Amino acid sequence: MDNQTASEVRVHTEPGSRDGITVMKVSGPLTIRNFFEFQDKTRQNTSPVLIIDLADVPYMDSAALGSLLGVHVSCGKHKRKYGLINVTERLLTMFTVCGVRDVLVTFPSLADAEAALL
Repeated sequence: MDNQTASEVRVHTEPGSRDGITVMKVSGPLTIRNFFEFQDKTRQNTSPVLIIDLADVPYMDSAALGSLLGVHVSCGKHKRKYGLINVTERLLTMFTVCGVRDVLVTFPSLADAEAALL
């Protein structure tokens, strides 16, 4: 095992192009060592539509995937909508292998997500 510290993950939240939409841009690998900021921000979000941009997430582990499933459950429970955008092939493969690709809501782009979710 190496002594390398966990890579930093950055989470930036901004309004979408329409009222009621929040866009959360995540950058960096999302793992059990660093996903708590992401999880906290998704839990604090109360907008009717949350769009999570994963373009700059090269990989995630099962704990981070669990936090995405938490978003799915929370949004369903509170009658809100969400979408994952710009999901890399690597992450889509992970979603497929874990059996959640058809559970998680994904869109190819921000424009597609905004059009479908509002």
